[in-house]
Amino acid sequence: MAIIKIRNPAIDLDAAEIPNLDTAKITTGELANARVADLPTSKITSGTFADARISESSVTQHAATYDDNKLQTNVALLGFKTAVNGSLAKYNLVDQIVDEYEDNSGIDTSASTNERLTAGVYDGTTQVSPTVTGGSTAVDGDYTVHTITADANFVTDTNLTVDYLINGAGGGGGNYVATGGDGAGGGGAGGYYYATSVSLSAGTFAAVIGVGGSAASVGGTTTFNSITAAGGGTGGNDGAGGGAGANGTVGGSGGGTGNRTDSAGTAGSGGDTTNRNDGGGDWAGDAGAGGGGSSAVGGTTRGDSGGGHGGAGTSNSITGTSILYAQGGGGGVQSGTDSGNGIDGANDTGSAGTGGFGSTPPVAGTANRGHGGGGGGQTDGASGGSGVVIIRRLTYTSVASGGNLTLQSNDTTASTANPDYADMVCLIENAEGTATLDTDIKGYISEDSGSTWTQGNFVDEGSWGTNKKIIAFHDLDISAQSGSSMCYKITTHNQSAGSKETKIHATSIGWR
Repeated sequence: MAIIKIRNPAIDLDAAEIPNLDTAKITTGELANARVADLPTSKITSGTFADARISESSVTQHAATYDDNKLQTNVALLGFKTAVNGSLAKYNLVDQIVDEYEDNSGIDTSASTNERLTAGVYDGTTQVSPTVTGGSTAVDGDYTVHTITADANFVTDTNLTVDYLINGAGGGGGNYVATGGDGAGGGGAGGYYYATSVSLSAGTFAAVIGVGGSAASVGGTTTFNSITAAGGGTGGNDGAGGGAGANGTVGGSGGGTGNRTDSAGTAGSGGDTTNRNDGGGDWAGDAGAGGGGSSAVGGTTRGDSGGGHGGAGTSNSITGTSILYAQGGGGGVQSGTDSGNGIDGANDTGSAGTGGFGSTPPVAGTANRGHGGGGGGQTDGASGGSGVVIIRRLTYTSVASGGNLTLQSNDTTASTANPDYADMVCLIENAEGTATLDTDIKGYISEDSGSTWTQGNFVDEGSWGTNKKIIAFHDLDISAQSGSSMCYKITTHNQSAGSKETKIHATSIGWR
């Protein structure tokens, strides 16, 4: 094979094909559009390769990847400064949000827990519960309800704001007396008192619960916090006028009356001239009238076939369930099958004392609701229901530092759906102790409005003040998620007042 030697450096090789020139040395001249397949040991110190084809691998193996983490953190810090200087709340950049916590507009408060925002700083709180005793207790949402059904003390170690219901005991229904042969009147409801937002100082409060009146007797008085709810009056015996109801507080209730066959009966008086509901008193054959209720007077008789209905009670949901208190007892009927009922204001039935009919005995008033007892038909009257004190208070009266929080942002729509990577930068303060990253404070990103979360690994990126740190994670792979509703979540753990309290001053996230 012949070897061609080109010695003149002025000669150009245009469009030349040189399949193998391992030992060639070209120090001057120009190779235009040359295809140099293999030239591992060549040295070209001058001249140009015009439109030369150089493999991608020959270039990328020497290229350095640019690390933009510091740039992203600096952009976030500048965003925080801009927010502070402009008194801005949360605001958006292109595929990035910045929140300096000037207010809580950037936070989903329904998804966050124990978060407290004070002067642009979030921390976790713990709820403080007072020590309170008295009666049986039940929890209704944010409230604890104390129901006292027998004499007891209500004791609190903390000033409270409460709602309470105080109900006197119902009066007993009237007795049947053979002479005259009439139905007896229903017992009156106990006095009903309800108040909201009442201040109770720390201390002990005695609750005295009225006992339901026996047949032909008035109900007992219930007292609490200097409030008196009087007992209901007794229903009148058959053939006689109704007994006067004791003085009520609010909705004080009177007794019913019995009716003589051939003359009008006398209405039982509620006693209190301002707040009273009398028993019924119209004449009508062999039936007794109803006792007065907290919302209405007792019903009059309805002919020989029916006793009068008790006066309507008052519905109250202090326990979390709507219950009727202080209904009047129904009147009895000497003959027939239609005695009076305690009504609920909406229909002819109710749970208050029902009057007797014929030899069928009357029904007692419901206990702990102050209902009047039913009047007798051809038997003695029934007892009234006992009174009650119900107190409703907030289960937690205050909050204190040192609780674990969950802080979740509102959604921000990504410019392009399904981003693959995300970054988070936070400004935190170690107010007490030192938070261990990814143990005492954790950060998460979601692109589907919080249905799916990916946790990042925080790193310390420096300080911005005494006990104040910049923490961040970058290039978090969120490609397994899908969506465009971007949000973040920060949680703190192992928090305790005086030993470890981590505060969050600002947060920024970005995605791509």
